Amino acid sequence: MSEEPLIRVDGVAKKFCRHLKRSLWYGVQDVGREMLGIRRSDQLRRDEFWAVDDVSFTVSRGEIMGLVGHNGCGKTTMLRLINGLITPDRGTIDIKGQVGALIQLGAGFSPILSGRENIHINAAVLGIPTAEINRKLDAIIEFADIGEFIETPVRSYSSGMRARLGFAVAIHMNPDILLVDEVLAVGDLAFRNKAMERMMAMANSGVAVVFVSHNLSQVDRLCSSAVMLKEGRFFGKGPTAEILAQYVEDNQPKHKDMLHHSGTEKTFTVNKAYLSVGNGPPVERFVSGDQVTISLEFLAIKEMECPLFSFIIEPVDKRAVALVISQSRQMEHRTSFLPGKHVIEARLPSFSLLPGRYSIRLSILGLDTSILLGRVDNIINFDVTPRPNQLAITNESYFVEIPVEWSVVD
Repeated sequence: MSEEPLIRVDGVAKKFCRHLKRSLWYGVQDVGREMLGIRRSDQLRRDEFWAVDDVSFTVSRGEIMGLVGHNGCGKTTMLRLINGLITPDRGTIDIKGQVGALIQLGAGFSPILSGRENIHINAAVLGIPTAEINRKLDAIIEFADIGEFIETPVRSYSSGMRARLGFAVAIHMNPDILLVDEVLAVGDLAFRNKAMERMMAMANSGVAVVFVSHNLSQVDRLCSSAVMLKEGRFFGKGPTAEILAQYVEDNQPKHKDMLHHSGTEKTFTVNKAYLSVGNGPPVERFVSGDQVTISLEFLAIKEMECPLFSFIIEPVDKRAVALVISQSRQMEHRTSFLPGKHVIEARLPSFSLLPGRYSIRLSILGLDTSILLGRVDNIINFDVTPRPNQLAITNESYFVEIPVEWSVVD
Protein backbone atom coordinates (compact mmCIF):
# COMPACT_ATOMS: atom_id res chain seq x y z
CA MET A 1 0.00 0.00 0.00
CA SER A 2 1.28 3.48 -0.89
CA GLU A 3 2.56 5.68 1.92
CA GLU A 4 1.10 8.75 0.21
CA PRO A 5 -0.46 11.03 2.85
CA LEU A 6 -4.12 11.81 2.09
CA ILE A 7 -4.44 13.99 5.20
CA ARG A 8 -1.71 16.36 6.35
CA VAL A 9 -2.44 18.45 9.45
CA ASP A 10 0.29 20.99 10.23
CA GLY A 11 0.28 23.18 13.34
CA VAL A 12 -3.52 23.50 13.34
CA ALA A 13 -5.29 25.53 16.03
CA LYS A 14 -8.95 26.50 16.43
CA LYS A 15 -10.46 28.75 19.07
CA PHE A 16 -14.06 29.17 20.20
CA CYS A 17 -15.90 31.57 22.46
CA ARG A 18 -17.88 30.39 25.48
CA HIS A 19 -20.36 33.30 25.28
CA LEU A 20 -22.89 33.14 22.41
CA LYS A 21 -23.51 36.86 21.87
CA ARG A 22 -19.83 37.70 22.18
CA SER A 23 -19.04 34.84 19.78
CA LEU A 24 -21.40 36.36 17.17
CA TRP A 25 -19.77 39.77 17.60
CA TYR A 26 -16.29 38.27 17.21
CA GLY A 27 -17.53 36.54 14.05
CA VAL A 28 -18.64 39.85 12.56
CA GLN A 29 -15.26 41.37 13.43
CA ASP A 30 -13.37 38.48 11.84
CA VAL A 31 -15.42 38.68 8.62
CA GLY A 32 -14.73 42.41 8.44
CA ARG A 33 -10.99 41.86 8.89
CA GLU A 34 -10.95 39.20 6.16
CA MET A 35 -12.77 41.56 3.74
CA LEU A 36 -10.13 44.22 4.46
CA GLY A 37 -7.31 41.71 4.07
CA ILE A 38 -6.29 41.99 7.74
CA ARG A 39 -4.80 38.84 9.24
CA ARG A 40 -6.59 37.34 12.25
CA SER A 41 -4.89 37.76 15.59
CA ASP A 42 -3.56 34.69 17.39
CA GLN A 43 -4.35 36.26 20.74
CA LEU A 44 -7.32 34.98 22.71
CA ARG A 45 -10.05 37.53 23.30
CA ARG A 46 -12.40 37.61 26.26
CA ASP A 47 -14.16 34.23 26.86
CA GLU A 48 -12.20 32.53 24.06
CA PHE A 49 -10.28 29.25 24.41
CA TRP A 50 -8.27 26.96 22.17
CA ALA A 51 -10.34 23.87 21.31
CA VAL A 52 -7.30 22.47 19.50
CA ASP A 53 -3.85 24.02 19.58
CA ASP A 54 -0.75 23.21 17.52
CA VAL A 55 -1.84 19.77 16.30
CA SER A 56 0.16 18.04 13.54
CA PHE A 57 -0.10 14.55 12.02
CA THR A 58 -0.53 12.75 8.71
CA VAL A 59 -2.81 9.90 7.64
CA SER A 60 -1.60 7.82 4.71
CA ARG A 61 -3.51 5.94 2.07
CA GLY A 62 -4.80 2.66 3.52
CA GLU A 63 -4.15 3.73 7.11
CA ILE A 64 -6.82 3.49 9.83
CA MET A 65 -5.91 6.02 12.50
CA GLY A 66 -7.65 6.17 15.86
CA LEU A 67 -8.17 9.54 17.53
CA VAL A 68 -8.38 9.17 21.31
CA GLY A 69 -8.62 11.46 24.31
CA HIS A 70 -11.03 12.34 27.10
CA ASN A 71 -14.25 14.31 26.51
CA GLY A 72 -13.57 17.89 25.46
CA CYS A 73 -10.01 17.25 24.26
CA GLY A 74 -10.81 18.36 20.69
CA LYS A 75 -11.45 15.10 18.80
CA THR A 76 -14.71 16.13 17.13
CA THR A 77 -13.38 19.63 16.46
CA MET A 78 -10.42 18.03 14.69
CA LEU A 79 -12.74 15.95 12.51
CA ARG A 80 -14.82 19.01 11.64
CA LEU A 81 -11.64 20.83 10.62
CA ILE A 82 -10.53 17.94 8.41
CA ASN A 83 -14.00 17.75 6.87
CA GLY A 84 -13.95 21.49 6.07
CA LEU A 85 -17.01 22.32 8.16
CA ILE A 86 -14.91 24.89 10.02
CA THR A 87 -11.59 26.54 9.16
CA PRO A 88 -8.49 26.66 11.37
CA ASP A 89 -7.39 29.92 12.98
CA ARG A 90 -3.79 28.84 12.59
CA GLY A 91 -1.96 26.16 10.61
CA THR A 92 -2.91 24.26 7.46
CA ILE A 93 -4.82 21.11 6.50
CA ASP A 94 -4.07 19.49 3.12
CA ILE A 95 -6.57 16.95 1.83
CA LYS A 96 -6.17 14.74 -1.24
CA GLY A 97 -9.32 13.18 -2.60
CA GLN A 98 -12.97 13.07 -1.58
CA VAL A 99 -13.83 13.12 2.12
CA GLY A 100 -16.66 10.95 3.38
CA ALA A 101 -19.27 12.79 5.41
CA LEU A 102 -18.45 13.30 9.07
CA ILE A 103 -20.55 10.56 10.61
CA GLN A 104 -22.56 11.63 13.63
CA LEU A 105 -25.82 10.17 14.80
CA GLY A 106 -28.50 11.26 12.35
CA ALA A 107 -26.41 14.16 11.02
CA GLY A 108 -27.90 15.59 7.83
CA PHE A 109 -31.12 13.57 7.99
CA SER A 110 -34.51 15.21 7.72
CA PRO A 111 -36.75 13.66 10.40
CA ILE A 112 -39.93 14.05 8.38
CA LEU A 113 -38.59 12.26 5.29
CA SER A 114 -38.26 8.51 4.86
CA GLY A 115 -34.97 6.65 4.96
CA ARG A 116 -35.06 6.18 1.17
CA GLU A 117 -35.63 9.92 0.59
CA ASN A 118 -32.83 10.81 2.99
CA ILE A 119 -30.42 8.57 1.05
CA HIS A 120 -31.11 10.61 -2.10
CA ILE A 121 -30.77 13.95 -0.29
CA ASN A 122 -27.60 12.92 1.54
CA ALA A 123 -25.94 11.69 -1.62
CA ALA A 124 -27.00 14.79 -3.58
CA VAL A 125 -25.43 17.05 -0.94
CA LEU A 126 -22.19 15.11 -1.44
CA GLY A 127 -22.40 15.85 -5.17
CA ILE A 128 -23.16 12.28 -6.25
CA PRO A 129 -25.00 12.12 -9.63
CA THR A 130 -28.56 10.79 -9.54
CA ALA A 131 -27.68 7.87 -11.82
CA GLU A 132 -24.96 6.73 -9.43
CA ILE A 133 -27.29 7.09 -6.45
CA ASN A 134 -29.89 4.90 -8.16
CA ARG A 135 -27.22 2.33 -9.04
CA LYS A 136 -26.06 2.07 -5.41
CA LEU A 137 -29.46 2.42 -3.73
CA ASP A 138 -30.12 -1.31 -3.32
CA ALA A 139 -26.64 -1.89 -1.87
CA ILE A 140 -27.10 0.96 0.63
CA ILE A 141 -30.49 -0.35 1.75
CA GLU A 142 -29.15 -3.89 2.04
CA PHE A 143 -26.17 -2.80 4.17
CA ALA A 144 -28.35 -0.61 6.44
CA ASP A 145 -30.58 -3.67 7.00
CA ILE A 146 -33.51 -1.76 8.49
CA GLY A 147 -36.10 -3.65 6.46
CA GLU A 148 -39.47 -2.03 5.81
CA PHE A 149 -38.49 0.98 7.91
CA ILE A 150 -36.65 2.35 4.88
CA GLU A 151 -40.04 3.81 3.85
CA THR A 152 -40.72 5.22 7.35
CA PRO A 153 -39.92 8.81 8.47
CA VAL A 154 -36.51 8.96 10.13
CA ARG A 155 -37.98 10.57 13.27
CA SER A 156 -39.37 7.14 14.20
CA TYR A 157 -35.95 5.46 13.93
CA SER A 158 -34.01 4.24 16.93
CA SER A 159 -30.47 5.56 17.41
CA GLY A 160 -29.10 2.27 16.05
CA MET A 161 -31.22 2.49 12.90
CA ARG A 162 -30.05 6.06 12.21
CA ALA A 163 -26.45 4.96 12.66
CA ARG A 164 -26.96 2.05 10.26
CA LEU A 165 -28.43 4.29 7.58
CA GLY A 166 -25.86 7.08 7.96
CA PHE A 167 -22.95 4.66 7.84
CA ALA A 168 -24.38 2.81 4.83
CA VAL A 169 -24.71 6.06 2.86
CA ALA A 170 -21.18 7.22 3.73
CA ILE A 171 -19.33 4.03 2.79
CA HIS A 172 -21.12 3.66 -0.56
CA MET A 173 -20.08 7.13 -1.78
CA ASN A 174 -16.57 5.82 -2.59
CA PRO A 175 -14.66 8.35 -0.45
CA ASP A 176 -10.88 8.53 -0.43
CA ILE A 177 -11.06 9.57 3.23
CA LEU A 178 -13.62 8.35 5.76
CA LEU A 179 -14.22 10.16 9.06
CA VAL A 180 -16.08 8.17 11.72
CA ASP A 181 -17.14 9.79 14.99
CA GLU A 182 -18.56 7.40 17.62
CA VAL A 183 -20.91 5.77 15.11
CA LEU A 184 -20.19 2.33 16.59
CA ALA A 185 -21.26 3.46 20.06
CA VAL A 186 -24.81 2.48 19.08
CA GLY A 187 -26.28 -0.41 17.16
CA ASP A 188 -26.22 -4.11 17.83
CA LEU A 189 -23.21 -6.39 17.79
CA ALA A 190 -23.88 -7.65 14.26
CA PHE A 191 -23.91 -4.09 12.87
CA ARG A 192 -20.74 -3.09 14.73
CA ASN A 193 -18.87 -6.12 13.43
CA LYS A 194 -20.13 -5.55 9.89
CA ALA A 195 -19.17 -1.87 10.03
CA MET A 196 -15.67 -2.64 11.31
CA GLU A 197 -15.13 -5.29 8.64
CA ARG A 198 -16.22 -2.83 5.96
CA MET A 199 -13.83 -0.15 7.23
CA MET A 200 -10.97 -2.67 7.18
CA ALA A 201 -11.88 -3.61 3.61
CA MET A 202 -11.98 0.06 2.61
CA ALA A 203 -8.53 0.61 4.12
CA ASN A 204 -7.20 -2.39 2.20
CA SER A 205 -8.49 -0.76 -1.00
CA GLY A 206 -6.61 2.47 -0.22
CA VAL A 207 -9.09 4.56 1.79
CA ALA A 208 -7.68 6.56 4.72
CA VAL A 209 -9.89 6.25 7.81
CA VAL A 210 -9.92 8.46 10.91
CA PHE A 211 -11.83 6.71 13.68
CA VAL A 212 -12.97 8.38 16.91
CA SER A 213 -14.29 6.27 19.76
CA HIS A 214 -14.14 6.03 23.56
CA ASN A 215 -14.34 2.25 23.18
CA LEU A 216 -10.65 1.38 23.34
CA SER A 217 -11.19 -2.25 22.35
CA GLN A 218 -12.74 -1.06 19.07
CA VAL A 219 -9.83 1.31 18.47
CA ASP A 220 -7.41 -1.47 19.30
CA ARG A 221 -9.09 -3.97 16.98
CA LEU A 222 -9.55 -1.63 14.03
CA CYS A 223 -6.70 0.90 13.97
CA SER A 224 -3.12 0.46 12.81
CA SER A 225 -2.05 3.73 14.44
CA ALA A 226 -3.47 6.27 16.88
CA VAL A 227 -3.18 9.93 17.86
CA MET A 228 -3.88 11.12 21.38
CA LEU A 229 -5.13 14.63 22.14
CA LYS A 230 -4.93 16.09 25.62
CA GLU A 231 -6.67 19.39 26.46
CA GLY A 232 -6.68 20.29 22.77
CA ARG A 233 -2.98 19.65 22.22
CA PHE A 234 -1.17 16.92 20.35
CA PHE A 235 0.08 14.32 22.83
CA GLY A 236 1.59 11.82 20.41
CA LYS A 237 1.12 9.48 17.45
CA GLY A 238 2.34 5.92 17.17
CA PRO A 239 1.31 2.25 17.07
CA THR A 240 -2.17 1.77 18.51
CA ALA A 241 -1.09 -0.37 21.47
CA GLU A 242 1.55 2.17 22.48
CA ILE A 243 -0.81 5.17 22.33
CA LEU A 244 -3.61 3.33 24.15
CA ALA A 245 -1.15 2.41 26.89
CA GLN A 246 -0.23 6.09 27.25
CA TYR A 247 -3.90 7.08 27.26
CA VAL A 248 -4.80 4.56 29.98
CA GLU A 249 -1.78 5.53 32.05
CA ASP A 250 -2.58 9.23 31.72
CA ASN A 251 -6.25 8.93 32.58
CA GLN A 252 -6.23 6.37 35.36
CA PRO A 253 -5.11 7.15 38.91
CA LYS A 254 -2.51 4.78 40.29
CA HIS A 255 -4.67 3.94 43.31
CA LYS A 256 -8.44 3.76 43.32
CA ASP A 257 -10.50 3.66 46.48
CA MET A 258 -12.24 0.42 47.34
CA LEU A 259 -15.97 0.71 46.61
CA HIS A 260 -18.61 -1.42 48.36
CA HIS A 261 -21.78 -1.59 46.29
CA SER A 262 -25.08 -0.77 47.97
CA GLY A 263 -26.42 -3.67 50.03
CA THR A 264 -23.05 -5.37 50.41
CA GLU A 265 -22.56 -3.97 53.92
CA LYS A 266 -25.57 -6.01 55.14
CA THR A 267 -23.59 -9.22 54.64
CA PHE A 268 -19.87 -8.46 54.68
CA THR A 269 -17.19 -5.78 54.34
CA VAL A 270 -13.68 -6.13 52.94
CA ASN A 271 -11.00 -5.00 55.38
CA LYS A 272 -8.04 -5.42 53.03
CA ALA A 273 -6.82 -7.37 50.02
CA TYR A 274 -3.37 -7.78 48.53
CA LEU A 275 -1.19 -9.79 46.16
CA SER A 276 1.99 -11.65 47.07
CA VAL A 277 4.54 -13.50 44.96
CA GLY A 278 5.44 -16.92 46.28
CA ASN A 279 5.60 -16.63 50.07
CA GLY A 280 6.75 -13.03 49.96
CA PRO A 281 5.24 -9.80 51.29
CA PRO A 282 2.39 -7.86 49.62
CA VAL A 283 3.31 -6.40 46.21
CA GLU A 284 1.69 -4.01 43.73
CA ARG A 285 3.73 -5.24 40.76
CA PHE A 286 4.84 -8.66 39.54
CA VAL A 287 6.26 -10.32 36.42
CA SER A 288 3.91 -12.07 34.02
CA GLY A 289 3.93 -15.77 34.83
CA ASP A 290 4.88 -15.40 38.50
CA GLN A 291 3.31 -17.62 41.16
CA VAL A 292 0.84 -15.20 42.76
CA THR A 293 -1.52 -15.41 45.75
CA ILE A 294 -4.60 -13.19 46.12
CA SER A 295 -5.38 -12.69 49.82
CA LEU A 296 -8.70 -11.32 51.05
CA GLU A 297 -9.50 -10.31 54.63
CA PHE A 298 -13.22 -9.68 55.21
CA LEU A 299 -15.68 -9.24 58.05
CA ALA A 300 -18.83 -11.38 57.90
CA ILE A 301 -21.70 -9.34 59.35
CA LYS A 302 -23.93 -12.38 59.57
CA GLU A 303 -23.51 -16.06 58.86
CA MET A 304 -22.60 -16.76 55.24
CA GLU A 305 -23.64 -20.26 54.22
CA CYS A 306 -21.38 -21.73 51.52
CA PRO A 307 -20.76 -18.46 49.65
CA LEU A 308 -19.09 -18.52 46.23
CA PHE A 309 -16.17 -16.08 45.85
CA SER A 310 -15.12 -14.69 42.46
CA PHE A 311 -12.28 -12.31 41.63
CA ILE A 312 -12.93 -10.43 38.37
CA ILE A 313 -9.74 -9.01 36.86
CA GLU A 314 -10.02 -6.08 34.44
CA PRO A 315 -7.68 -3.63 32.73
CA VAL A 316 -7.96 -0.33 34.58
CA ASP A 317 -10.00 1.29 31.80
CA LYS A 318 -12.74 -1.34 32.45
CA ARG A 319 -13.15 -1.95 28.72
CA ALA A 320 -13.29 -5.72 29.12
CA VAL A 321 -12.98 -8.56 31.62
CA ALA A 322 -9.50 -10.02 31.40
CA LEU A 323 -9.99 -13.03 33.64
CA VAL A 324 -12.42 -14.50 36.19
CA ILE A 325 -11.04 -16.53 39.12
CA SER A 326 -13.94 -18.29 40.77
CA GLN A 327 -14.59 -21.05 43.26
CA SER A 328 -16.28 -24.24 42.20
CA ARG A 329 -20.08 -24.17 42.26
CA GLN A 330 -20.10 -27.62 43.87
CA MET A 331 -21.17 -27.39 47.51
CA GLU A 332 -18.47 -29.72 48.86
CA HIS A 333 -15.76 -27.26 47.74
CA ARG A 334 -17.28 -24.25 49.53
CA THR A 335 -17.01 -23.20 53.18
CA SER A 336 -19.54 -21.49 55.46
CA PHE A 337 -18.47 -18.50 57.60
CA LEU A 338 -19.77 -17.42 61.00
CA PRO A 339 -19.95 -13.71 61.85
CA GLY A 340 -16.45 -12.32 62.39
CA LYS A 341 -13.15 -11.77 60.59
CA HIS A 342 -11.93 -14.30 58.03
CA VAL A 343 -9.11 -14.60 55.48
CA ILE A 344 -9.24 -16.55 52.22
CA GLU A 345 -6.55 -17.03 49.59
CA ALA A 346 -6.52 -17.92 45.90
CA ARG A 347 -3.17 -19.31 44.68
CA LEU A 348 -2.24 -19.11 41.01
CA PRO A 349 0.81 -21.24 40.07
CA SER A 350 1.38 -19.09 36.95
CA PHE A 351 -0.44 -15.76 36.75
CA SER A 352 0.13 -15.18 33.03
CA LEU A 353 -1.54 -11.85 32.43
CA LEU A 354 -0.02 -9.79 29.63
CA PRO A 355 1.84 -6.64 30.71
CA GLY A 356 -0.37 -3.74 31.75
CA ARG A 357 -2.24 -2.22 34.68
CA TYR A 358 -5.22 -4.07 36.16
CA SER A 359 -7.74 -3.90 38.97
CA ILE A 360 -9.65 -6.64 40.80
CA ARG A 361 -13.28 -6.54 41.86
CA LEU A 362 -14.91 -9.05 44.17
CA SER A 363 -18.26 -10.74 43.72
CA ILE A 364 -19.80 -13.07 46.33
CA LEU A 365 -22.83 -15.24 45.60
CA GLY A 366 -24.94 -16.98 48.22
CA LEU A 367 -25.86 -20.61 48.84
CA ASP A 368 -28.25 -20.23 45.92
CA THR A 369 -25.80 -18.91 43.33
CA SER A 370 -28.55 -16.84 41.71
CA ILE A 371 -28.44 -14.56 44.80
CA LEU A 372 -25.75 -11.87 44.91
CA LEU A 373 -24.55 -11.19 48.45
CA GLY A 374 -22.40 -8.25 47.44
CA ARG A 375 -19.78 -6.67 45.18
CA VAL A 376 -16.68 -4.62 45.94
CA ASP A 377 -14.76 -2.75 43.23
CA ASN A 378 -11.04 -1.96 43.21
CA ILE A 379 -10.05 -4.28 46.04
CA ILE A 380 -6.58 -4.42 44.46
CA ASN A 381 -4.84 -2.35 41.76
CA PHE A 382 -1.63 -3.77 40.34
CA ASP A 383 0.86 -3.73 37.46
CA VAL A 384 2.13 -6.67 35.41
CA THR A 385 5.58 -6.34 33.84
CA PRO A 386 6.93 -8.52 31.00
CA ARG A 387 9.28 -11.39 31.70
CA PRO A 388 12.52 -11.58 29.69
CA ASN A 389 11.95 -12.19 25.96
CA GLN A 390 8.17 -12.29 26.39
CA LEU A 391 6.32 -11.75 23.12
CA ALA A 392 3.42 -9.68 24.40
CA ILE A 393 1.55 -6.56 23.33
CA THR A 394 0.28 -4.24 26.04
CA ASN A 395 -3.35 -3.07 26.09
CA GLU A 396 -4.66 -5.24 23.29
CA SER A 397 -8.16 -6.71 23.46
CA TYR A 398 -6.72 -9.94 24.89
CA PHE A 399 -4.99 -10.18 28.23
CA VAL A 400 -3.99 -13.73 29.15
CA GLU A 401 -1.14 -15.86 27.83
CA ILE A 402 -1.75 -19.60 28.29
CA PRO A 403 1.36 -21.69 29.05
CA VAL A 404 1.74 -24.36 26.36
CA GLU A 405 4.22 -27.04 25.36
CA TRP A 406 5.09 -27.23 21.66
CA SER A 407 6.45 -30.23 19.82
CA VAL A 408 7.13 -31.15 16.22
CA VAL A 409 5.65 -34.48 15.08
CA ASP A 410 7.16 -35.96 11.89
